[in-house]
Amino acid sequence: MFLRVAGTLLVMAGSVGLGMYYSAKEGFRVQDLLEFKKALLILSSEIEYMRSTLSEACANIAKRTSLGISPIFLQFSRLLAEGEGETAYQLWLTAMEPCKETTCLAAEDRAVLEDFGKTLGYLDKQMQKNAIDYAVSYIDEKAAAIAAISDKNKRMYRSLGVIGGLLLTVVLW
Repeated sequence: MFLRVAGTLLVMAGSVGLGMYYSAKEGFRVQDLLEFKKALLILSSEIEYMRSTLSEACANIAKRTSLGISPIFLQFSRLLAEGEGETAYQLWLTAMEPCKETTCLAAEDRAVLEDFGKTLGYLDKQMQKNAIDYAVSYIDEKAAAIAAISDKNKRMYRSLGVIGGLLLTVVLW
């Protein structure tokens, strides 16, 4: 009897935890998007006012952003400083590769940010600013859309976690 009760508690804890994880996942995605927005705005000001090189600007961004985003800019800065003969876009793609594991960004978010890399170091100052503004506007729109449906989905995932745990408990009892 003790094993059944312990198993029931473990199944319930696992299913509720899974529901809580999925309910929080969208919030993590919004945080990552807003952190990229912060990084892009810093890059814009570095380009426009500080007139620093792209490598220096990315190193400064890495110091001022969170742990999920800063390794991307730090790696990009290092790759630019090494100057392996590849284009800035290829180096950006290389730096963005760990983004899949370190952030909660969706594939469409990563695609927009990878496309943004096509403009790095290639365009003049005004065109670069326009590319940054486009990426920032995408982030704003996506964050607003996620926030609009987030509350409903959070309640749904939490409820599914509890109901799923109860169903498994009844079936396995």
